[in-house]
Amino acid sequence: MNFETEKILATLEIVTEQYLNFHLPNNENSCLEPFFWDITQKGDFSLLNLGHDRGWITLTDIDVAVKSWQALERRGYLNPDDDPGDYEDEDIISFELADERAKIYQTLADTIQKNIYNIEVFKFSQIPAYSFYVVLGQNQENNWFCFSQTVARETKLEGEIKCYNIPDLTMQSSLDSNTAKLKDEFQQIINQLQPISIYGYYGGGYDYRFNHYLVTGIANSKEKALLIALHQAGMLDIARFYEFSPEALSWRWDKDEMVNFYPKYQKINQFLTQNLSDLRMIRCSFWNRECIYVIGQTNAGDVTGIYIESDFDYNP
Repeated sequence: MNFETEKILATLEIVTEQYLNFHLPNNENSCLEPFFWDITQKGDFSLLNLGHDRGWITLTDIDVAVKSWQALERRGYLNPDDDPGDYEDEDIISFELADERAKIYQTLADTIQKNIYNIEVFKFSQIPAYSFYVVLGQNQENNWFCFSQTVARETKLEGEIKCYNIPDLTMQSSLDSNTAKLKDEFQQIINQLQPISIYGYYGGGYDYRFNHYLVTGIANSKEKALLIALHQAGMLDIARFYEFSPEALSWRWDKDEMVNFYPKYQKINQFLTQNLSDLRMIRCSFWNRECIYVIGQTNAGDVTGIYIESDFDYNP
């Protein structure tokens, strides 16, 4: 590790006081942890490399992904370990509709395997009870296609982390004729799979639903196609970081805590903006868990910053 980076990381450990308290609305208490990405050992910082390193991305195959997409909508609720009896009063799709959708999914899988090369299928899972799947691959024109299911997201940010200038994570506007034609062919199949309402059951009758459907990202690189698809899927936000907001976080503090925490967060904001460039917030959601990275670059080109892991509270 570069000496300058060592100094920055050591100071981050001090200013966060080894896990300074952080609290998102309706979430359990969490904390700020120093984060460092060693480029020399782990390669360039990217979402794929991060997920592999952290263990929440694993390789699988397209049949597993398709079966998982179907199994989710057949049962109608998120956690496969739940008791089916808890959902007897919920609207579950009929066997006939499930079989009809299975044929459409198979058509999609066949079309992908016929027209897409270098296929990679990833399982994303940060908690045992929830996982989702994406399919990546290239066409003959070397454009990358990414197919993802939508992702359950329990928590909303309400100003605790102020950001701006969200990058454009939309499909590239100019596609060659073959890529555009293939995009339309895939979309015609996907349009036959109307959204299915999925119930996220928690004890105590907590009622959370989200619409399960497929989205597509297309770009000239694998990483960007993945980012586009996951942003559309509701799993990913990337934005320019401005500051942690003590005012937004203060709803949980009493007067004495306010006097204590406010200057600490101001000190963190000042340190980050003075010592790191290209500050970004990368927010990855896994149903009831948030994984948030506030990172930037040192003068030596290393990636460092703060990591926050926060779990939704079933009974806030």
